[in-house]
Amino acid sequence: MNRETQWEVVIGLETHAQLQTKSKIFSGSSIAFGAEPNMQANAVDIALPGVLPVLNREAVVCAIKFGLAVGATIAPRSVFARKNYFYPDLPKGYQISQFEIPVVQGGGLSTRVGTGDTATEKFVHLTRAHLEEDAGKSLHEDFHGRTGIDLNRAGTPLLEIVTEPDMRSSAEAVAYARALHSLVQWIGICDGNMQEGSFRCDANVSVRRPGEPLGTRREIKNLNSFRFMQQAIDFEVQWQINEINEGRPIRQATVLFDPDTGETRAMRSKEDAHDYRYFPDPDLLPLEIRPEWIAEVGAGLPELPQAMQQRLQSEYGLSAYDAAILTGSRAMADFFSVAVGQTGAASAKLVANWVMGELAARLNR
Repeated sequence: MNRETQWEVVIGLETHAQLQTKSKIFSGSSIAFGAEPNMQANAVDIALPGVLPVLNREAVVCAIKFGLAVGATIAPRSVFARKNYFYPDLPKGYQISQFEIPVVQGGGLSTRVGTGDTATEKFVHLTRAHLEEDAGKSLHEDFHGRTGIDLNRAGTPLLEIVTEPDMRSSAEAVAYARALHSLVQWIGICDGNMQEGSFRCDANVSVRRPGEPLGTRREIKNLNSFRFMQQAIDFEVQWQINEINEGRPIRQATVLFDPDTGETRAMRSKEDAHDYRYFPDPDLLPLEIRPEWIAEVGAGLPELPQAMQQRLQSEYGLSAYDAAILTGSRAMADFFSVAVGQTGAASAKLVANWVMGELAARLNR
């Protein structure tokens, strides 16, 4: 709630997590980062005549892992669709995605907003998570007056994770994004490298006065930094409030955040689902996931962060804050567990303070 002006902020996030497979979602091309432009795009990735896509099994395993980790429903049958739109870096003229029946449905993620013992719990509900392929990349900086096209990313496997509009501040949005970022690395489905584009978020932001219907949203695209996410949302919220106070309506749009100016700027009018003319992809059979497969994948999942937090509190008497910090990454949690195993449970608090304090500071340096 914006107390000064009595506005309520409404935020939902769409996150693209690049899956840790060895090859693309519908072809055998490598997804290794850093290759020369257009060296990792084959005939399937750009849909040359006569080629057929084949679904990457490991991408489905990643989706199942995520669904289980967030308490979602894994659809026994899901469908791939063609999402039709034109961009220079999408040579097929469509993206293979999922629309009406996604592979992961529902679920949610608990986060802590704030710092220290005053932090509050926030549960963010998920709408869905679906498998899709990435598009290529348009290169502007190295070509004066022209645009280069690199199709290496075309066909890279993504899991798009969509929340309900549950967040009410930029702080809540960042807390959720950090928790999600930690989780996808924890369960080994995404390396989380934001600089390389492996984890990027779109923020749907609107404002309303309390009790009013939802306002018109604007989508801030491709946020690959938690700091930029907070700055972008804060600017967008104030911009929308100012527009409404000046009597100008908010128009649905896709916007970009400029970190140099700290401002958002409209890129294009925002499309709705019907603009993409979704229809089932005729080249791909429905994806069927049997209960035995789900059970097999679930058996290989590690202890999840929230369960570990509760265990650290009950077994070692650590505070909720300490447990949350220690499970902020799988590496730190594993290191703490090994250290306590060597020193004994009686020294858990001492070990926790050392890991969170001196060790963390040295690693940061």
